[in-house]
Amino acid sequence: MRVPPPGHSIGRRLPHAGELFTDRESESQAFKTALAEFRRHVERDDEAGIARRNVLTFYGLGGIGKTALSERLEAWVDRRLPLVNGWGPPPATRVDATARIDLHDSAGQVDLLGALLALRAGMAKIRDRWPVFDLAFAAYWSAAHPGEGLPRFAGRDEVGAVIGETVKDVLSDLGSVVDLATGTGAGLAVRGVRKLIGVLRRRRDLKIALDAFSGFEDFLLRCADEPTPTEPQPDLLCDIAATLSWEIAALSPVRLVVVFIDTTERLKLDPRRVAERHLNTLIHGMPNVLFVLTGRDLHDWYDETRTELPHRGPWTWPGLVPGAAGEPRQHLVGNLSPSDTRELIRDSRRRLALPMSDQVVDDLVTASRGLPQYIEVARQVALSIKDAGGNRQVLPGDVTGSLNSLVLHVLEDVPTDEQRAIRGACLFRVFDTGLIAAAADVDHGCAERAVLRPMIDRHEGDRFPYRMHDAVREAIRYTDFQVSGGWSERDWQLAAGRAVAAARRLHDNAKSRDDNGGIMQALGIAIGIACDQECDIEPADNPHYADWLSRAIVYCPSIQGLRSWVPGASRTEYGRLVLDFISAKSVETPMGDRLRLLRGVFESDHPLSLPAGRHLGYALRSLRRWDEALSVADEVARIAPTPVNLRQRPITLSMARRFVDARQSVEDASASEIIRPAGYSHGRPERYFAEAEEKIARLKAAGRQREMLEDRSLNLYRRVFFKGDVSATEITESLEQAELVGHVIAIRNTLLALLLHREVDIEAHPVALERLETLGRTSTASETIDFRYAFAEFCDAAIAGDRLRLFTLRNEGRKIPRRSRSWIPVECCLASVGLPLPETPTQWLEPYEDVKRRWVGHLDAYLARHGANREVIQAR
Repeated sequence: MRVPPPGHSIGRRLPHAGELFTDRESESQAFKTALAEFRRHVERDDEAGIARRNVLTFYGLGGIGKTALSERLEAWVDRRLPLVNGWGPPPATRVDATARIDLHDSAGQVDLLGALLALRAGMAKIRDRWPVFDLAFAAYWSAAHPGEGLPRFAGRDEVGAVIGETVKDVLSDLGSVVDLATGTGAGLAVRGVRKLIGVLRRRRDLKIALDAFSGFEDFLLRCADEPTPTEPQPDLLCDIAATLSWEIAALSPVRLVVVFIDTTERLKLDPRRVAERHLNTLIHGMPNVLFVLTGRDLHDWYDETRTELPHRGPWTWPGLVPGAAGEPRQHLVGNLSPSDTRELIRDSRRRLALPMSDQVVDDLVTASRGLPQYIEVARQVALSIKDAGGNRQVLPGDVTGSLNSLVLHVLEDVPTDEQRAIRGACLFRVFDTGLIAAAADVDHGCAERAVLRPMIDRHEGDRFPYRMHDAVREAIRYTDFQVSGGWSERDWQLAAGRAVAAARRLHDNAKSRDDNGGIMQALGIAIGIACDQECDIEPADNPHYADWLSRAIVYCPSIQGLRSWVPGASRTEYGRLVLDFISAKSVETPMGDRLRLLRGVFESDHPLSLPAGRHLGYALRSLRRWDEALSVADEVARIAPTPVNLRQRPITLSMARRFVDARQSVEDASASEIIRPAGYSHGRPERYFAEAEEKIARLKAAGRQREMLEDRSLNLYRRVFFKGDVSATEITESLEQAELVGHVIAIRNTLLALLLHREVDIEAHPVALERLETLGRTSTASETIDFRYAFAEFCDAAIAGDRLRLFTLRNEGRKIPRRSRSWIPVECCLASVGLPLPETPTQWLEPYEDVKRRWVGHLDAYLARHGANREVIQAR
């Protein structure tokens, strides 16, 4: 009995063709030349100028080995390759640090935050501390991810500790380390940067004792003030990356840094090309860093008509112009040469002891035409023949033919259940064994065996650690069902339905754990499948929704936040309308496009049709286009006369201050939905407070998280103003929860509560006021202020005794032609200090003077609690 050596069994890990990569001599020479030329470029003692010569591109067809080339180039300059590797010693031009940004899993987006983490981790090879970048990054993180500790850099904690120590040193220089005397690490970094920002706000003329550029203190405040969980300000991240470039340039001697970015063709999955714009900005802002891009397409940033790109034209990117001389520039990656192909196949034969004659090697060289992915699949076929035993030799017909036929040939030697698992895996871009077991309807043991097959690759990713090369996935996905084990279109539909059901279980489990990130990730998987394949989606457990996915989208923590989880385009009509609905809820989408997209979904027969109609009405109400909003409300109610839809007309009438008309229409809706807001607007909050807590509890029990957060935040600021019975802790915790899920209205309401409370970090009030104003303008795509900001500004100015601010506020209010009912308290307050706004037509249920008297009484009580008096600023 012969016993195979360890690792010979079917479950062994086999080297991929990319690991047997031996040649690409022309590309390696281009890289060496580019390194040498780029070093000469960055060593010149002059300004960066307009032109950017920091991009080296390798592009070509899919499956041609670009990813392997990118990875091997990085390993070469990192001196991680043995000398016997086909390229010889590493380039003479020394590279001091490298970083990698992999877009393989992207659906058309660039994870800029992840890119910065990769850059920072790479720079640790040069030195531990990058104080300018570190402080800016920590300030940004504390604003965009409130309540979260600093992320780990490339899985390491020590970089976070370095940032923490940098913050501590700066605060020590400023004499402000009272509550930071002990401890290090990520927690210290976040706490410390908040303390540092507080010092800078108090002393705007302060200069940090740091080797930084002029205006760095103001930039640091921008990093702390501008980003939010709902508005991450990606352009600011590009500016933060530019600070790292600035710090690198300040080193002597000059350091050479190379960043590898792979699978750039993913950027085209988003038809808006937003991610490409961000990448364009990031690379432009780091002129002393060489970026090596690999992808399927030539980069056309030299085209001055690409108006969506901030940096374009041949004067900006001379090296990207086709036919450009010198390095770095763009290179078409062709197939391997016959000699290199033969060397690669022979190396595979030797390493794996494949029963393959020289004649078969020659035939495979001809048939593969030098395509690495073809050689990889052929190698798997040969390996299967060897593993089958019987001393059978590989024949030419076994390893020649189309790539699709070779892929199917590989599957012929795979057990039937594992074939199903591999086909199920083709529904996902990234996956784990649980997902493919569910999609393929096989047991988990089968899925565990299937991922050991060479056509499935393992990649970095804790949650979903597997993926498949696009060429192999497409070959399996679109093969004819008449082949052995092949699936028909209906089989793919059923598998996709099972995959979406598995995503639902992930969603429901995450929801039960209050794991909002898990909810978004699960929805992203489900939406991605629905965009790629027609499938049956399970019905919702609510009669007002056609399927669970549409309901989950409507009630997810942040519809806008889904954009980073979903593809940019869809092959199915169902998926296209889902993407339209998500885009229509994004503040990045112009308001005109939001309305158009919502109208398109509303007029379809999609499960999101009625929610889109309601949200169209909400958008029109935010623009105070009352007649159009009423028309949409009537249309929605006519199609589906449910309680929630019937309420839209009276709610819209009430918001338009047509209180009499609204009251007359309550026979078709719950009276409390109309009477309570109308009574509150008239200065009578008693009924609201009698019902508010019960409603919040009811929403929470029903799992209607979005509505619960909104109503709770509304109740919060009203309690602060009328009763003053809210603690600072309750406000900060509510704001943190609203920010973590990206609930914009809840954030705005809670910011108002914070400002009215006046005991929550009072030094941050100007920043909170500015943020409240910005959120209001952005949410409605309007040039005018909203009532929340106006109310907060009035109360803050009144307590400060600043009549000039009140005068400015009155002028801003005059710009709004027809104000909603929410403005009534502000109008009464301004009138009480002799600064009335122009009258807005209103169907008062009581005399206006009575309404004004009540609101002024509430205002006086509030001001008295804070030691102020309205008469101090009242007109004489």
